[in-house]
Formats: sequence, structure tokens, C-alpha cells
Amino acid sequence: MPLLPRRPLIDREGRLAGFEFPLPEVMLRRIDQRAADTVLMAHLGALAAAARSTADSGRVALIVVPPALPPLRLATPALHPSWRGLWLALDAEAFAEAQQPGLAALAAAGARPGARRVPQRGAAFVHIDAAGQPPDVACAAVEACCRVAPRQAVVVGGLADVEAVEAALAAGAALAAGHYERQRSPSAAAALPPAIAPVTRLLQLLLHGAELPAIAAELRADVSLSYELLRHANSPLLGLGRQIDATDQAVMLLGRDALYRWLCARLLAALPGRTTARALQEIALARALLFERLAPACGQPPTTLYTLGMLSLLDVMVPMPMADAVAPLNLPAPAREALVGHAGALGALLKLAIALERGDAAAAAALAPTYGGLAAVLAAQDAAWLEARQCAAELWPAR
Repeated sequence: MPLLPRRPLIDREGRLAGFEFPLPEVMLRRIDQRAADTVLMAHLGALAAAARSTADSGRVALIVVPPALPPLRLATPALHPSWRGLWLALDAEAFAEAQQPGLAALAAAGARPGARRVPQRGAAFVHIDAAGQPPDVACAAVEACCRVAPRQAVVVGGLADVEAVEAALAAGAALAAGHYERQRSPSAAAALPPAIAPVTRLLQLLLHGAELPAIAAELRADVSLSYELLRHANSPLLGLGRQIDATDQAVMLLGRDALYRWLCARLLAALPGRTTARALQEIALARALLFERLAPACGQPPTTLYTLGMLSLLDVMVPMPMADAVAPLNLPAPAREALVGHAGALGALLKLAIALERGDAAAAAALAPTYGGLAAVLAAQDAAWLEARQCAAELWPAR
């Protein structure tokens, strides 16, 4: 089954709720060239199969369908079962009377047909493409759809930055996607929250080779961190198979690398409460797990790459310029330069992650050869998204 880049969708609670699966360029060309149905149906079947594993896991899997693929064509017997659980954003003409049998067949197959741009009778949702629109225009479109069709979920894509994503959700969108790795105007004068000070101190100790007993002593001095560490050490996620009841014991059993990863997670948890924070945490974790999997291909230490991914959205989450956000961590120069300016070999990894999360297969393919090719990268990302979902609930439990 081929794998595809995907765009994260964030819900009103600020959680990562699913993904949009953009149609690959080769498929769009086939559609434009009016390719033979057997060839096109094979591509569509592969697309549906790639998205359905997300739907089967209980998350939204959205496909924006070109006008040249009306419901009657999508509902052919060869494809009819393939759409189970998928959200299909269709052009307005798809809801015309002539297409009603196709819509009924898609719904019977378990698909969720929605309308592009404006609400339509019989649609389960409306999809708004906000690419290139000012945030206030996108929010006005969301509010208008909510007034006209209050029972239809509104899904917005292509938003310019994290503030636009949050504004669309506040305006009533059920799901939103966009360039959440961008922020509109970070404040250079912003201060890091005091809660991160003990975490950054521990991270610096680990980075500079402090012995584990010294780390344990530092942890014991912070009751809150000690409690969180013991909860983490006794979680099923680690599967240590024994009850851990002392901070020193937890530190020794976890070891340097696992402790460093946990501290990166605590750093993100201590940041201010941006409404999309939960989704941003999971996206950063997925990047960390992806980079870790790509470490052998690029000859970098897995811990370095994991740290890079976990900190890659730190500026958006604080918010402040990345240079100011990472300054207290005293990171090695290559990691700092990658995070601040996407420079060097580590910076290329961040560019790759952004291309994948924007659904830009062409840009991802141009960067992927260093890491074994696009197919290998997509397989690693698919595994990373799955593991991130499993780990995020343990690392950042709902309060």
C-alpha cells in the first residue's frame, strides 16, 4: 500500500484530530489527461487505502476531490467499498439531482460526503480552502457557514499561520489546517515561563555530561518533577515490569537518553497554554520520532535528532523568536543553527518535515534521497505518527 504525505487537522479542543491526504500530482495529471478508467481507478483505490488506516484508527481522514471526479464515478463497483470512513470534500455540482444516486452509494459505503466552499443540502460538512486569504476573511466564511448550516461541520485548510488556525477554530470551525509552524508576530520581549527553569537546568546538566546521581539529586529537589518522573517510570509505555518508588531508582533505570527525552516532553508541557498546544506537542513528538528513525541514514546520533524534532515548534508554542526560545538551553551549534535558521544538515531535516506536513510531495521528494528516498521517509513518518499518538496521551495526560 503506497503511503502519502498528510496535513494535520486540529480540532476545537486543540487536539490533533486527523489528516488531509492531498491527491498526488501523478493522479491530478491522470485526471486532467482523462486517463483510462482502469488506470485512474487503481490510483484512487491506492489513495483510499492509504487514508483509510487513519479513519480506521478513529481519526479524520479527509480527501478534497477534484470536480472531474463526481460521486457517480467515485461510487463505481470497483471503488465502492474503498471509501469507508473517509471524509470526501466534493464540488457543489456533486450535490445536483443527477448525482444523488452516487452520493447515496458513497454514504452507504460509509463515506462522509461534504461540500467545497459553501454548504449544500445533504452534505455532512463544508470545506473552505483559505489559502491566500486574510485571517478575517477566512473567519467570516466560517461564521457564515455556521449560520447557514449549523449542523454541518466546517473544515478550513490553507490557513496562513498558527494564529489563523486558532482564530478559525474560535470562529466555529470543527477542524483547521494550515502553516501552524509559522507565527504572525512573535514578541522579542516575551519571557520564558518560570516553570521551565528547572527543566532547562536538568537538560543542560545532561547535555554537559553530569553524572546520573547528580541529576537525581537535582530532581529530588523539585517535588512536582519527581512526581511526574515516577508516574512516567511506572507507566505501561515503558514496560519496566517493576514498581518504581524512588527518584534515584527511576533515573538509573531510565538512563541518560530516555531521561533526556522525558525532559524534552516536560519542557513542552510547561509552556503557556496556547489553544493548539496539545496538537503542537504531538506534531513535535511525531517529528522527533521521524528524525530518530532517519538517524542511521544521515549518520547523526538519534538523541540529537529526537531533540531537534521535539524543540522544532518551541518558538510557536512560547511564543517568541526561536533564537530567544532556545537560548536558555545552550544547545550545540548545529542544533541551534538548524532550529533558528533551518541551516545545515539538521536544518534539511526540518525542511523535510515541513514539506511532508504541508502535503508537498514534490518538495519532500527532492529532500528525501539523503534519507533513503521518499518511500522510506513516508514509511518512517507513518510509523512516527502512529507512535506519537500512543505516546502523547502518556506524556501529556489531560488534566
